[in-house]
Amino acid sequence: MWVGSKFLILRQMETLLTTHKLSREFGQKRALQRLNLQLQRGEVVGLLGPNGAGKSTAMRLISGALAPSHGRVTVAGFDMQQQPIEAKRRLGYLPERPPLHPEQRVDEYLYDCARLRGLTPQAAREALGNSKRRCGLESVGRRLIRNLSKGYQQRAGIAQAIIHAPDLIIFDEPTEGLDPAQIREVRELIRELAEQSAVLLSSHILSEVEACADRVTILQQGRAIYQGAIEPAQTPLLRLQLQQNPGNEALTQLPQIASVERLHTDYFRVQLSPKATAPELAAQIVQQGWGLRQLSEERLSLEQIYLEATSGRTSQGASE
Repeated sequence: MWVGSKFLILRQMETLLTTHKLSREFGQKRALQRLNLQLQRGEVVGLLGPNGAGKSTAMRLISGALAPSHGRVTVAGFDMQQQPIEAKRRLGYLPERPPLHPEQRVDEYLYDCARLRGLTPQAAREALGNSKRRCGLESVGRRLIRNLSKGYQQRAGIAQAIIHAPDLIIFDEPTEGLDPAQIREVRELIRELAEQSAVLLSSHILSEVEACADRVTILQQGRAIYQGAIEPAQTPLLRLQLQQNPGNEALTQLPQIASVERLHTDYFRVQLSPKATAPELAAQIVQQGWGLRQLSEERLSLEQIYLEATSGRTSQGASE
């Protein structure tokens, strides 16, 4: 039993994507600069950033659709430049515009995708049924893709990306054109897929990334400016409310406080110094006579992390 558990742990920790100083230039423009990224089996990583930050370029490079100017990509142990066929066999890719054939029926299209991925006719038929079920396409298999709604076309795009059970799945805006109920279904599907694969997800909908991803990489002007957990593993942040406002300078003089950010007239966000505790800080504030009204741990949302990173206020784990 222990041997089986050990095997499962090793499988879960398997590295399925590595990028090393991945860069791409278009003439004088540096679209992506020295991106270092790693995904393990069982992980969902969000790739975020403003328009033009380099997200789509990064995904095209990782998928092998675009050659890097510098750096390398490794998928499930295979180098994308040196072993492109083996690397591409192990990934599924949904670009921002799904690669659909409008004149084909859904069943025909997905069967052809499975065969192009190297599946035998019998395995392709089984994979077709499985991907249709997972993506909610069972009722439209005989319909022409051109006659489907945008939402169903998006589902067909997702189905082609996962039909061969890839190790690495790349989703660029997977919920585009879906209604709220469909978005929830895709969110559940992504978490299900991550049980056996690694998923790289790009979306402008931060709440969707927050619901699915284990950690994020935020790009700006082609550089990674933040890489880490959605709730960073660091010294806790505390929200502090006082009756009297002593000012940031007086607060930073306290040995328990590493940094202070004023949020409102009498509210502050403080980061504890290493080894300091909230009770010690509370006792110190009471001793100063500032009147402690509130001291509670603050959990940063993905929106806060994103806004602070893109405004230059944090750069945790950024690429060199």
